[in-house]
Amino acid sequence: MTADAFQARVPWPRQFPTVVIHADIKVRDSHPAYRAAKSGSADDALNLAVDLISDKAVAELAIILGKRPALLLPVTADEVTGFNAIPDAMAHVIGRKLNLRVVAGDIVQTNKVGHTRAPAFQRLVTPAYFAGQVVPDAGYVLVDDHVGLGGTLANLRGHIEVNGAHVIAMTTLTESRNARQISMLGETHSVLWEQYGESLDTLWRFHFGHGIDCLTEVEAINLCRQPSLVAIEDFLAQAAVEARGRGLEPAI
Repeated sequence: MTADAFQARVPWPRQFPTVVIHADIKVRDSHPAYRAAKSGSADDALNLAVDLISDKAVAELAIILGKRPALLLPVTADEVTGFNAIPDAMAHVIGRKLNLRVVAGDIVQTNKVGHTRAPAFQRLVTPAYFAGQVVPDAGYVLVDDHVGLGGTLANLRGHIEVNGAHVIAMTTLTESRNARQISMLGETHSVLWEQYGESLDTLWRFHFGHGIDCLTEVEAINLCRQPSLVAIEDFLAQAAVEARGRGLEPAI
């Protein structure tokens, strides 16, 4: 893959804020509007967002932003089940509460990744790609319905940062276990480097166009749990085969 075909990522700054979470997964799944919202119903997505956007989480976002101006950017993507209307609805509800402008559709995901309930390595080999106009020097708050491995948010942040703006905060409706810690912790980076060193960094740059310092915390922890670099390569290769079997285009 050529360098310009990679989705850009950038390393995490120190003390990047954790993802602001609004609701528990069980509460989301039991909401009568959830499935239709996930499949593209704007009305159901708005009902879901109105019911589940947390005032406490909105206040947390306000503290992170302080007096800095910001644009709310929802992840805009077609998924296996259809267009996901939830991030857009969330952004508009949050925007009204914080008096922030929503820039839905300015930047869009250009590929289908099928990450919902997919195994970790399948999500790693099918990174989200983004395209669209970035407002120079603007501060962005990224909005998505869920954070699991965190790769989609990390990639969207990469697109924004390399095009002259910056990401101040991220917020999602729900999270997988401990996924709100999106930036890789220093101790996790140390363990990853001690286990695999430059070999893993080289492998990641070859397949994905960025080094391991751009990984999310959950991505890095998943790699730390593998028995060897050879095992990681094998898992990536198998995940790519399985992704193609689902009609997706893996990065490797």
